Amino acid sequence: MKTNTLHAKRIGPILVPDRSRVLMRPFRPATADIARRIVARVMALPEEEVARLLNRVLGEFSNRHEHVEKIFGARFEQVKIYLEPDAQPPQSPERQMLIGAYFTNEYSPEAAALFNPSIVPHPDQSGLSKGALRFILSLRATGEGHISSITFRTGTVSAQQRITLTPPVPFVMEPERVPNAAYVKGLFAHKLEEAGVQNEF
Repeated sequence: MKTNTLHAKRIGPILVPDRSRVLMRPFRPATADIARRIVARVMALPEEEVARLLNRVLGEFSNRHEHVEKIFGARFEQVKIYLEPDAQPPQSPERQMLIGAYFTNEYSPEAAALFNPSIVPHPDQSGLSKGALRFILSLRATGEGHISSITFRTGTVSAQQRITLTPPVPFVMEPERVPNAAYVKGLFAHKLEEAGVQNEF
């Protein structure tokens, strides 16, 4: 019995994890006592040392992240509960940011793997050549500690079935979590209409 041989040819592109894309996440010490000791050590530093250390931290992280100072400031607001009860809150923004920096770490969502692609048509199909389709691609990313995330890419398929992926943005940010969020359906629909994306999709 004769069997037909199927020849497959890879045409790309190849999706590979990008370990250099990192986001900032809260660092949580194992105990509240450890957190209080960290804050106390930063509070004990002279102002000149605070400025020197903060400049080093900002210099190291600013090329990999946007709004670094804002992130550190927001993190300070979350950990200022570890100040000694009789301690005055640090008045200088530099000391606040340095405390926030000590409670922040970097995390690479794609450090271990990138797989399970899923593809859907993009709601915006404008500006394409005839027969082409723009798409949204979702992927499962596995990072340090084998934590899974969902990551997204966009791209196009040409009329000749050639796939082109849009390069991902260089900066990654963790979304702001809104617990128990509620939305007014009418207002939500109005905003979709304003943005020009209220369609069948």
